[in-house]
Amino acid sequence: MASADPFPVVVHRIPSKTPKLVAYERSIWQTKNALVFIGGLTEGPHCRPAVNVIAQKLKDTEAERFGVWELRMRSSYTGFGYSSLSNDVEDISALVAYLRTLGKDKIVLCGSSTGCQDCLEYADREKHKSTPVDGYILLNPVSDRETASLLMSPEDLEETIRYAQQMIGEGKEKDTMPVSLIPPIFQTPITAYRWHSLVAKGGDDDYFSADLDDAFISVKFGRIDKPILFLPGENDELVPPTVDRKDMLRRWVQACPAGVVSKLTSFVPDCDHSISDPEAQIYVSESILQFVEALVG
Repeated sequence: MASADPFPVVVHRIPSKTPKLVAYERSIWQTKNALVFIGGLTEGPHCRPAVNVIAQKLKDTEAERFGVWELRMRSSYTGFGYSSLSNDVEDISALVAYLRTLGKDKIVLCGSSTGCQDCLEYADREKHKSTPVDGYILLNPVSDRETASLLMSPEDLEETIRYAQQMIGEGKEKDTMPVSLIPPIFQTPITAYRWHSLVAKGGDDDYFSADLDDAFISVKFGRIDKPILFLPGENDELVPPTVDRKDMLRRWVQACPAGVVSKLTSFVPDCDHSISDPEAQIYVSESILQFVEALVG
């Protein structure tokens, strides 16, 4: 179970085009490799108790060669409403480049929730020229568009999409959406671009929706060129009940190039979206441990 006790970190200023980009190193011991944890919307460093469990698991075994890092990006906490996956990739790539200057051998990106979209966007190296990494872990990947359908009626959701499209068409993609059109769960302004990206079919954030066709998925997942581990939550409440979870995972795996998907890929038992169950945290941390140990041999 994650501890509520204080824990030490080492703060690193990351050379970047982004002002005040800062990373936090959980391990205060010497490590050869790095696992970079990337949270979801409204999150930032130190938000997920599961990260404490992962860091402790890596510390207490031979895999202490892996240190856990978190990054305060432009999109962290309430910043997501003004940001984008492309901004995230730029920030993460700056951290990865910095880690290489420290002599890190293996670097793995571990995304949770929308952090999973960041991982797949990062893999589009032809588009972003992102600094290469050595593996990807996707915890609780979900569709933000499908999640929005749980928060709003179809009519209200469609109205917000039309409004965002109109703003974008008028060159106002950086202007914020009216508060009245955004679900109250979001307590931050959201630009027309980001809202459309999150909730419109085929938007920049739309990686995991069940109604995406195979050709679309093949393009998105086919660019993965390093080992990848999928760990969706068995009881993720942000996946609509109409979605066939097993078929969804099967399609993602089949869309990846042969040989890159880890055999550890599985649904995490008793796991909700925030990985709050202690047993689920242990399952996740042990799966990650086995995955990274295989990378270093």
